[in-house]
Amino acid sequence: MRHLRISFVGQCHTVGYPGVPPDAAFPQVCRAALQSRRPGTEVELLLQEYYHPSQLVGAVAAALRACPRVVVIEVVGWLAVKGRGAVDLSRLPFGVRSAYQRVRHFRHVSAAITARLPGNPEVVHRVKDTLVNWAGVALGGIPLRHARSTVTEYEDHLDRAIAQVGGAPATGCVLQGPGAPNLALDSRRLPSDMLERYRAVEEMARRLAARHGVLYVDRWDTVDTRFFSSGSIRPTAEGHSTWGHLLADRLIEAGLV
Repeated sequence: MRHLRISFVGQCHTVGYPGVPPDAAFPQVCRAALQSRRPGTEVELLLQEYYHPSQLVGAVAAALRACPRVVVIEVVGWLAVKGRGAVDLSRLPFGVRSAYQRVRHFRHVSAAITARLPGNPEVVHRVKDTLVNWAGVALGGIPLRHARSTVTEYEDHLDRAIAQVGGAPATGCVLQGPGAPNLALDSRRLPSDMLERYRAVEEMARRLAARHGVLYVDRWDTVDTRFFSSGSIRPTAEGHSTWGHLLADRLIEAGLV
């Protein structure tokens, strides 16, 4: 059995959120597709989160410690669009500091609580749903600690992160560009130039991929109005499936797996 390790550096897209559990997020979809198309290959995923461009260099350094075959860096448009930055995860209890760990923690808590409840399926189901949903919103009241990056600042952090991967000869680097934004959102919540900002991030990512000679996965045209969860910038499970299969195709075409 051939073992293949892939590190993903990204946001909540990599670990799931309410409505898209971790096993339906695009890295897991990609993993299943690769194993299906490469019989005899076991794919191991390592997930490393960043919530502000200034965290990218550290996140990639952490991903490289596991000596992966590929590091996939997700470039996300809203990081240069939103008027807010990274959550202060240091305020969470140790071991519950990432979205993946929060979901796992709340599932563990829900299992412990429901084990003590009367055997009413409806009550048990309601308790489980409530606790897991809390995992997705638990950060809402925690202070933020980074201002929004400009595209130029994002480019500088990403440039240095890609260079780190280039210093690991046995590891390939992949940049995934942002998909187009959800223009169906309430216009009061959107900057008037949102499309231009997203496009500037997409062009920046494409430019850096060319500069460093790394694989660029273009996700811009994968998006339509049905791609997103209602009232959200987050893809549905079907959207994650599209992204996961696209990435698997590109990795195979590039000979990285």
